[in-house]
Amino acid sequence: MNFQSAGKTLHLKKAPDDEAYWLSVRETMNPLYVNTQLVNTRRGPAPLVVREKVRELVDLSLSYELDEYEPFKEMKESGSSVEIRTLLADYFGAPADEIALTRNAMEGIATVLNGFVLKPGDEILATKFCYDSNLAILRQRALREEIAVKLVDLPFGPASEEEILTAFENAIGEKTKLISIPHVVARTGLVLPVKAISELARSRGIFTFVDGAHSAGHLDLRLEELGCDGYAACLHKWMYGPRGTGFLYIRKEQIPKVWPLFASWSDKPADSIEKFEEVGTVFKALPASIPEMISFNRKIGQAEKSARLRYLRDRWATRLRSHERIRLLTDIDAAPGSGFGGFVVEGMDAEDFANVLLEEFNIHVKAFEMEEDSSMKGIQLSPGLANTTEEIDSFVEATLAILARSHNSFSQAG
Repeated sequence: MNFQSAGKTLHLKKAPDDEAYWLSVRETMNPLYVNTQLVNTRRGPAPLVVREKVRELVDLSLSYELDEYEPFKEMKESGSSVEIRTLLADYFGAPADEIALTRNAMEGIATVLNGFVLKPGDEILATKFCYDSNLAILRQRALREEIAVKLVDLPFGPASEEEILTAFENAIGEKTKLISIPHVVARTGLVLPVKAISELARSRGIFTFVDGAHSAGHLDLRLEELGCDGYAACLHKWMYGPRGTGFLYIRKEQIPKVWPLFASWSDKPADSIEKFEEVGTVFKALPASIPEMISFNRKIGQAEKSARLRYLRDRWATRLRSHERIRLLTDIDAAPGSGFGGFVVEGMDAEDFANVLLEEFNIHVKAFEMEEDSSMKGIQLSPGLANTTEEIDSFVEATLAILARSHNSFSQAG
């Protein structure tokens, strides 16, 4: 069936507004929320099939000589296997010899940001919207190795591809060797034009590294088409896999330029992606459930997932953006768009708004303040597949009620 989104016609197996279907998906996930949870940036509820697989394997994972039994027989100590790497490679559109299994996005991020070869005086470009842990790694390396870290100045809110590219082009210097960017700005939903940035960087001999924690399983993407040199992601957020699983992608010709976090004890060559998987013993019940996770996502379809997440975002953002006291930080007409959205309530502190919403309406949203710039603050929503349109509509009605109630104080302040 066809569905219109951001001015484009999508050919989908299931429409994003087919509520009977998406309620059936929710049933397979059985989220254990204690309130209406509209923030899913930390983790998503793993579907029952994944949870049951992990439970099934817990005892075996903790037993003696576990490597003698399936499904562990073909797995390395790190939990990786040819099957798992091939499944991830096929899903995300990259050769299997460019995909390494990791325990989370942070492990892949730390591998590249610490391991990419630099020398004193070299420069790394990042942004204010990079995850704070990513920036902490860069600053530690800057202190340790006398390299420079520069933050590219990007708009807080909607921004065109041209604006973003111009900002990076103006920031690149002769010493720039690495660009580190988030694919999706979690607070505002801005999707950075990774392909265009990567093309610009490659033309200058610069390595482009992408934090894909919020795009893997969220956007309909193919790594080979993105064109970046490296990409790290976790599988417990938008792929709905078990916590403690992730992957690192590095283009084949760039692998020798990155040192692994742990020295390879099996003499893997410098150009082998598997050198990044030698991290010691892991709890194998977690990666052993990745096939069930992939099957869950394939059954729904990534294009369908992405369209549903954008639909949920548009359902609240379209109604609220016309309110005089709401300033959207998200361009809901941009393509590709994410399911994230952010906004500012004029005349009301973000923390106060979030607290009232939770205490009086039992709805959880995220009040945020950017670590790099305290003037960048607001409210963020990131509904997931387990959320319903009824929950979205309840949030809108609660927001309108709060705004109406505080109208007098806002008018007097103005």
